[in-house]
Amino acid sequence: MNRLCCSALTLSLSSAALAGEAPVQICLGEGNEWPPYTYWERQDGKIDQSRLTGAATTMVLDALQQLGLQHRIQYLPWARVQQELAEFASNNRCELTWDASYKPERAAYAHYSVPLYQTHLGLFYSARRFNQPPSTPAALPAKRFCGVIGYNYAPYGVVQEPQRFPSIQQVLDMLERQRCEFFPSEIEPLTSGIALGIYQGHAELRSLRLDIRKNF
Repeated sequence: MNRLCCSALTLSLSSAALAGEAPVQICLGEGNEWPPYTYWERQDGKIDQSRLTGAATTMVLDALQQLGLQHRIQYLPWARVQQELAEFASNNRCELTWDASYKPERAAYAHYSVPLYQTHLGLFYSARRFNQPPSTPAALPAKRFCGVIGYNYAPYGVVQEPQRFPSIQQVLDMLERQRCEFFPSEIEPLTSGIALGIYQGHAELRSLRLDIRKNF
């Protein structure tokens, strides 16, 4: 078995897949689309889960096609995707994913390719709660941060573990209700998701762009 991880890809291709004897087992996070890099097409506002699209998705699937490799996509909770990748040697379920930033614990069980894209990091907050933009994460109480289960928040400089929820939409809802005050997030995926109607923001939602970028 060969393992490879494309910064957008946590990838561990089996010898059978590389030989064209079996489809590449792709696992992606369910419920957390990542526009403009990975998301489902919409028709009349309705999700078409048979048509996955986005810049990263197109790049990866085109590469597999050029290599003559068939593929099979499964959608699982993001934390489960990482678990299945780590356990691929025993269960042969997930050998490829993308939209995965670098973490040492991930690199212990998968290889990374060169980055497929780069995002800008920011802090999202409600203007209803803060009239002025907040300062950097390190200067803010850690208990005020919320995030998504399985996401990597180390690059934001958040000192303590954020309170985590299963989906981006749930975190946005918590911001609107002032149940949490700051959501560290990549700017492009969140703003694109709101524009596409994937996520529902609120009128007072604001972002503070940090001088940090993140590779995927």
